[in-house]
Amino acid sequence: MPAPALNIVGSSEAAVPRQSDRAVRQSLSQELREWWSQESADWDAQVEGGGAEAISEAPDSDLWDSMPVMDSKNVARTSPIFEKYLGCPLDVRLIRPRGYESIDDMIRHLVPLMMNAPHARSGVRAVKQESES
Repeated sequence: MPAPALNIVGSSEAAVPRQSDRAVRQSLSQELREWWSQESADWDAQVEGGGAEAISEAPDSDLWDSMPVMDSKNVARTSPIFEKYLGCPLDVRLIRPRGYESIDDMIRHLVPLMMNAPHARSGVRAVKQESES
């Protein structure tokens, strides 16, 4: 079995194993899904709990029907997750202007773009492999 590829994090730092692109893509996608699950649960609880009376009592449901499930502001808040896995924050210019229909729609669009960005995974940081199971 060949030794894992190493990425030197800094001159005073030890070598840190670098995850494969596939492993990074899977880990990043999983954490984005977990983030969205919490984010959407928090929003639902706020609306259902009466924390946003003006929203929950809106007379015209068409307002909600025309909005994306994930708007660009929600997506921009994922920047720290992208930075954790790719070593650079989310380039918000890549976010689709009208948002996304689902978390999977966002992942399919942004993760490949960010993983192929010239500044992503450039050796500035490396993602430590949590555990090999």
